[in-house]
Amino acid sequence: MLLSLYLAVLDDQSKEEQFIDVYNTYKRLVYHTAYKIMGDSYLAEDVLQEVFLYVVKNFSKIHRENCHELAAYLVSCSRSRAYDMLRKQREEPLEEIPDAPDSTPVPDDATVSTDNIQHLTELIGQMKPMYRDPLRLLAMGYTN
Repeated sequence: MLLSLYLAVLDDQSKEEQFIDVYNTYKRLVYHTAYKIMGDSYLAEDVLQEVFLYVVKNFSKIHRENCHELAAYLVSCSRSRAYDMLRKQREEPLEEIPDAPDSTPVPDDATVSTDNIQHLTELIGQMKPMYRDPLRLLAMGYTN
């Protein structure tokens, strides 16, 4: 499906065949390069799509004669895009956790003293952001 989207950008049959060859030859390389950086298959697929969308838009400018240079170029593109995506993820602000308690009833065995809550809140506040943020997301109702 994506391949047909890429081919729609190209204007002649010979370029389409050349692009299909480049795509089939290097798609695994681009995906694995992005996966090593992202650590997530879905995000690596996003990088793959964006890299090849860029390639197809600039296909006439890309030198395909030397396969080693093309491979190095695609690896460079995928690394750059993956790091850009990671940077954007870090820059996105997390939603603030509301301070007001909700009105749902708490079972007797789940009751925690105010001192314990305050102590836990202080400990969580001292954690590094990479550990603290998942706890905040969990408190907001997000899962894995």
